[in-house]
Amino acid sequence: MKHKKDKNPIVSVLLSVYNAGKYLQESVESILRQTYTMFELLVLDDGSTDGCADFLNHIIDERVHLIKRKHNYIATLNYGLSIARGRYIARMDADDKMFPTRIEEQVAVLEADKNIMICASYMQRMGGGDVYNSGLKGKIKPFAHILLLGNFIAHPTVMLRTDYLRAHQLKYRPKYIYAEDYKLWSDIACLDGVLYIIPKPLLEYRISEGQVSRVHNQQQIETAGRIRNELLIKKKSHCYTEHLKMLFKAYALLNENKLLDDEYIFYGYYKIFSRIYAEDEH
Repeated sequence: MKHKKDKNPIVSVLLSVYNAGKYLQESVESILRQTYTMFELLVLDDGSTDGCADFLNHIIDERVHLIKRKHNYIATLNYGLSIARGRYIARMDADDKMFPTRIEEQVAVLEADKNIMICASYMQRMGGGDVYNSGLKGKIKPFAHILLLGNFIAHPTVMLRTDYLRAHQLKYRPKYIYAEDYKLWSDIACLDGVLYIIPKPLLEYRISEGQVSRVHNQQQIETAGRIRNELLIKKKSHCYTEHLKMLFKAYALLNENKLLDDEYIFYGYYKIFSRIYAEDEH
């Protein structure tokens, strides 16, 4: 299958690869079967040693570009952001598969509303009916306070507005590795960016023993905790600083006397920050 090269693709698909084995070919094929065809596929080989990307040499499709890099996951992702030519950037992982209409549906959302910076979706477990990251749907602003509950935006489902990232010099940060996507979402949220979630799975998600969330679980938890703490002290709450300090002292005393537990304190802060962010919108 041969395609005429599009000098100005609407979408850049960033597919990061590191020793993806047999799964990469399935992932690439799912992208090339998209109903929306105005994209470039940047396969970012992050120093693989298993030859997983060799089959790309036999694909005759000028939308596909293989970029080989030394192993450095965050640097490789940021390089992909820097060379993307599309109006939108779609993230993808090497062991997942897109549903055929994923790109088409996300482009439609971003084209319809120029204020939306991130478009995500639910995702479905490969080989099963389990759906992940479901619940929230539609246009969400603000969403920083919701991120206090955790990272509910699935990285391989997102499509981002390229000019917004570049205008604000946003990228993945090395010191937040294993939670680098969570940090990027929080940076966008604190800049008043708007999120849209398509309420259905547009991606099949493979669960494996080698996933970051399993191999680096403890570091991921610690980094996510640091991101939540940073969200609590962003500019949105500056006028409430003294009140929050007083509340913290009271909570600490009650916790010391075993009258409150950590979970109650966290959700107490969450409710307060939800109201602070809601007030900012009115």
